[in-house]
Amino acid sequence: MPKIVDHDERRLALADAVLALIARDGIGAVTTRAVAEESGWSTGVLNHYFNSRHDLLLAALRRAADTQGELYRSILDAPDVESIEKLRRITASVLPLDKRRLAMTRVFLFFYAEGAAAESARTEIAGFMTRWRDVVGETVRAAQVEGALTDDVDADTVTIQLVALTDGLAMQSILDPVAMRAIGAKDAVARIVDTALQRATVPT
Repeated sequence: MPKIVDHDERRLALADAVLALIARDGIGAVTTRAVAEESGWSTGVLNHYFNSRHDLLLAALRRAADTQGELYRSILDAPDVESIEKLRRITASVLPLDKRRLAMTRVFLFFYAEGAAAESARTEIAGFMTRWRDVVGETVRAAQVEGALTDDVDADTVTIQLVALTDGLAMQSILDPVAMRAIGAKDAVARIVDTALQRATVPT
């Protein structure tokens, strides 16, 4: 009897291999041969699923985004956690403070650059950015309902500020060791978020 292959599962495993390479050695390390070695399959298997290096990187981008989406939901659904703390956790979840987040930041930065020149890449990235803003916005509004943030501060404005701050920190951190050390310091992310929200926070 022929072996039954779960093709979707194999594509995800190959995307994970790409992300592992990116985290360890950077975008430049991604080649068909390197991904084959990382995954333990042959280049022939890779070529069956992906037509090019670009396709491998795109699969890694989508895999990273889906994994991040699952993490967002687990943070939002956490019981007995105040929304301000969820904002801190959501912010930390997109900063390159471990291998998973480092790979995600690197592959997103690659496609940010491509999106400046190619509409298809821009559209794809814009979709992920919309989901990111929606998650932050949902949490900001929940914090207002809880009374942790004032109602007279526009939630959309706070959301844009937090997203821009976080994206800037993430991008700078993978390019500048000084920024990486700063966000990696103890309680740094919480302090950054709390400072950004200071104008909107209800005094206790």
